[in-house]
Amino acid sequence: MRQVKGNIFNGDSYKAIFARAIYKRLMSREWVTLAEIMSDYLGEPCENPSKEEHYGELKKAFGEIKVLIIEKVGKDSIEVEGNNRNQRFRYKGNIDDPLSDLYNYGRVIRDLKTYWQFCQDSAGFFPESWLEYFFKECQDLLEIKKKKEDGEQVLSASLDRKLTNIELLPFLYETIIQKKVLQIEYKPYNKKCQTQIVHPHMLKEFNGRWYLFGYEEGDVPMHICNIALDRICAKPKTCNGVTYLSVPKGFYDKYFKNLVGVTHYKKATAFQIRVRAHSNYMFKLTETKPIHQSQQTTIPFGKHEDGEYGEFTVYVELNNEFIGRILQMGAGLEIVGPDEVRREFKKRTAELAKLYE
Repeated sequence: MRQVKGNIFNGDSYKAIFARAIYKRLMSREWVTLAEIMSDYLGEPCENPSKEEHYGELKKAFGEIKVLIIEKVGKDSIEVEGNNRNQRFRYKGNIDDPLSDLYNYGRVIRDLKTYWQFCQDSAGFFPESWLEYFFKECQDLLEIKKKKEDGEQVLSASLDRKLTNIELLPFLYETIIQKKVLQIEYKPYNKKCQTQIVHPHMLKEFNGRWYLFGYEEGDVPMHICNIALDRICAKPKTCNGVTYLSVPKGFYDKYFKNLVGVTHYKKATAFQIRVRAHSNYMFKLTETKPIHQSQQTTIPFGKHEDGEYGEFTVYVELNNEFIGRILQMGAGLEIVGPDEVRREFKKRTAELAKLYE
């Protein structure tokens, strides 16, 4: 364990740990003893701290904290009672938080170290192009790669990140942050490339595919366009002289509220959909891994007059992503209602069944 030089609160040494605990207790302006500090550290009562391991670090930390406070506030700022073995201390200075600069700086350093460790360990969640861009010319990138090569990566995602145009992610992210308008060459399914002027707002990943959302220039009224990155024909260009249009705060929270996935049809209606699970396994699976945030259990799984099942509802729009989520469960899930939604699933499953006749 080590301590960052120059600040008693920095680092993860025993001395730094005790220093933070001592200062916090003193700032409560209540009496405190070394035994109480050691008890807090051990997580159990301690009558004689001098017999405990790391008592030396505790005593040194207390002495240094005491000196720092006295230098800042004055020699009468810490009241002492009792003999050497049973002494207790209380802060009574006229400054509420005399070492705030040191203490808060130490906390920032600890937070940065925690964040740095997270970045190191969570590299498996991010596409390589993302890491290459944001950690270029940085020692962290070398350490991240070495961890992966040595098999020491502790966080990962199951999706294949080597997708078409995945290298555009950092560029698109920067244009959103910098509020730049883009000219995008985009090829819809079964159509030729077309040019769109887009005010980019958001990047979203779903099912291993990345999408860019934003206003499309020229539409009256403005509507949100949804561009899959793998259908972009060339690197987008920035449009100078075009005023960037933002969306209201919380817009995309509402936009995605009733969606499974990313597809939102114009004038689409959300339905309160009843879904029946025909096995306890499927019921528990969808309970622990909900299909949508609106999901609520309406009938617990069990034996009923018309069979053994459980039911839940979701309030969503009927798009391909929702239909796909239900159909991938096979005969384990059934749409009970409303009739309009059930008919659509009946049509889809009939078309699927024809392929196997």
